[in-house]
Amino acid sequence: MRFWQSLSFTGAEDLVTLGTRAEEVGFTGVAFADHLVTPERIDSPYPYTEDGKIWWDPKTHWPDPWIVAAVVASHTTSLEFITSIYVLPMHELFGVAKSVSTAAFLSDNRVTLGIGVGWMKEEFVLTGQDFHTRGRRADEMLEVIAALCAGGPVSHSGEFYSFDTLTMEPAPSARVPVFVGGESDAALARAARHDGWFGGGPYLPDQVPPLLRRLEKHRADADRSADPYRVMVGLATPPDADTFKRLADEGVTDFIALPWYYSIGPDVSLQTKLDTMARFSEEFIGPLQ
Repeated sequence: MRFWQSLSFTGAEDLVTLGTRAEEVGFTGVAFADHLVTPERIDSPYPYTEDGKIWWDPKTHWPDPWIVAAVVASHTTSLEFITSIYVLPMHELFGVAKSVSTAAFLSDNRVTLGIGVGWMKEEFVLTGQDFHTRGRRADEMLEVIAALCAGGPVSHSGEFYSFDTLTMEPAPSARVPVFVGGESDAALARAARHDGWFGGGPYLPDQVPPLLRRLEKHRADADRSADPYRVMVGLATPPDADTFKRLADEGVTDFIALPWYYSIGPDVSLQTKLDTMARFSEEFIGPLQ
């Protein structure tokens, strides 16, 4: 059973301090979200609220997660990093591959690429990426990124990307794991083909097992049921040891602590965050690992 601390919705000035404390008190890793901007007008419906509106302040910090991972990695030795979630098809292919491979190289293989296909069309327009083909493009991007991060000569000819032989360096010495977020059938099928599912939710505990059964069906359909697999979830209820144990028995391998914005509020002090992580470790990480 692994525990991660989400550092989304956290001021960028506190990320190194919080990351080093997370490692000190026993968290497996920390998670960073991904948005480029917060448009003043968003017509795309946000899928996680009843009214379809975003709930965060436009002044919320959204630092580049790969830069943050590389910086915090330089202050830690074992802490891992995951994007939760990186809106992969919103970005340009080679820029993503270079950022992921560099962060993996500099952190000594401590990064996981957690991806989703996104919901905010406005950001895709800004970056010149096609919103309507984002799912298929994400699949092809993951194929190319894996090849580029493996090092050595790479060429590719696909539906969206074609290029002659080239080499991208530096390349990490180990394969970058891929987790996929989302709960649609398309998202779960995509997750089944990779290393893990990121169920950020946050979910009520009873919502998780039905999703895991759907995921397992997709893994069986992909002939991947016997492969090593990770499941990371965030819960919308206060932390509880019995709940963690019950969901671990259902197949959850990793739990992610809710962002400060969800669980405490946006204006909580840095010291409160540090103290909260220490208490969580004492109550759950030590006893359950």
